[in-house]
Formats: sequence, structure tokens, C-alpha cells
Amino acid sequence: MAAVLIAGADEDAEIARRLVLAGHTVRFAPLDGASAGSLDSLDVLVNTGGAAQETFEGAVESAARVLQTYLPLLRRSAVVVNVSGPRDSPSAAAVNIVTVQYAKAFPRMRINAVEQDAGAVVRMAQVGQDGPTGGYFDATGARPW
Repeated sequence: MAAVLIAGADEDAEIARRLVLAGHTVRFAPLDGASAGSLDSLDVLVNTGGAAQETFEGAVESAARVLQTYLPLLRRSAVVVNVSGPRDSPSAAAVNIVTVQYAKAFPRMRINAVEQDAGAVVRMAQVGQDGPTGGYFDATGARPW
């Protein structure tokens, strides 16, 4: 059972429902990180902040800000799922760049970008320590950058 935080612009009830059914504890947090002080640690961060932005700059800032806010709470073996915007959008490109950079900076963590698909997000939220990092995934699996 993992402690999962879904941080973003909107609460994704379907992702939360599936994670709870899989036995995880799920909490929601706004993009401003206001609830960070009420948490002791996290096993999984589902970061939807960048996907909610329309511009490249806004998506980079939002995705990175959420990661920086919750990074101190993530265990060394934690999982981060950065939810990406529509496939060829500026927000998707921004989230993908942030994902690769953080995956390189924190190699013990599993940090991946995932298309906006509840099944793909839940699947990647449950990867183990031997799972992929620095990749992009959709409903069918790994996708090339």
C-alpha cells in the first residue's frame, strides 16, 4: 500500500478510485502546495499541474513547482507520474522536458510522463523500483519521445 498524492488543478476521481481499489491511500492537493506541511512522506506523486496549462512556459513552471514543493516528502524510491497534456501540445512538450530532467537528477526515483489516461496513470503510479524512469507512456505502453 502506498501513500499517493494527486496534485493539480482538478481532482481526478477516476484515478483516485482505481488507486484506492488497488489498496493505496489517496489524497488531493492544490497546485499551490498549501497541503505540503500536513504530510509526513509520500510514496507516489501524481502531478497534473503541467497538463492544465495552455502555454509551454506555464506548463514548465507548474510541473516544476509541484515537483519542487513535494520533493522533500518523496522517499528515495518514490514514484512520480507527470500527467502530460494532449500529445502534440506545448504543455505536453514542457511536461516531457521536466520529466526527463528530474529523472536524470533523481535516478533512484521512477519519474515518468504519462498521457491523460486514467489507466496509464494508475499503471505508472504502481511501478516498482525496477520499473522505467524518464519515459513517456500512454494507454498502450511506452511511447517514443
